[in-house]
Amino acid sequence: MKKKKLSKLNKKYRFFHKSETIFRKWLYENINRFNNKPTPNGRGGYYFKGITKAITLHIDFRLPDAYLSFSDINENDEDNLYDFYSIQWIGNQKYHSTKGFYDADRVDKVYTYHNSYAALIINEVYEPIIEYCNANFTKENALYLINYHGSTEGFIESNVETDLIKINKVKLKNDGSFYIKNKILTNI
Repeated sequence: MKKKKLSKLNKKYRFFHKSETIFRKWLYENINRFNNKPTPNGRGGYYFKGITKAITLHIDFRLPDAYLSFSDINENDEDNLYDFYSIQWIGNQKYHSTKGFYDADRVDKVYTYHNSYAALIINEVYEPIIEYCNANFTKENALYLINYHGSTEGFIESNVETDLIKINKVKLKNDGSFYIKNKILTNI
C-alpha cells in the first residue's frame, strides 16, 4: 500500500475559516474603494498596486485581525522584517441574545452591536483597512524603518523629516543606529 504525503493531503483539503470566506467576498465587492488595490502576493498576504512592496497587508482569520508588515526589501528581494502595525482586530467576540454580535474587549465599554457575525467583522475589521490605507498611502507620506542597534521599528509618517522626532533622535544618537526612508508610492 502506497502512503500519501501529508502535504498533498493538506493542499487537497485546505480549511477555510468562516471569516476568510467573508473577507474574500467583501474584498471582491469593495476593491474599487481602495485608492491602491490590494493584490495577493503569493505568500498569504497582499501588496498594494502602486505602493512599495515593503508594505504588506496580512489578515489573521482566526481572531480576526488585519495588520501591515513593514520590511526592508534588498536587491535580492529578501524581506528583512522590521515591524507590524495592527489596523484593527476583534479580541473577544460575544453574542447578546437581544442586541447581536459585538467586540467585548473594548476598553471604553462602548459596544456597537451587529445583526450577524459577518457584519461584525466587516464593520470592525475589514472597513478600517480601506480607511487606513486611503488615508496613509499618499505622496506626502513615507515608510520609515529604524534599526536601534538590534531592535527595529517601522511606521508611516510625513515626508517632512523635521516633523519626525524619532528620526531626529536616531540621527543624534550616533551609536550605530540608522534609519531607512522609502517612498510609499512607487509610481511618482
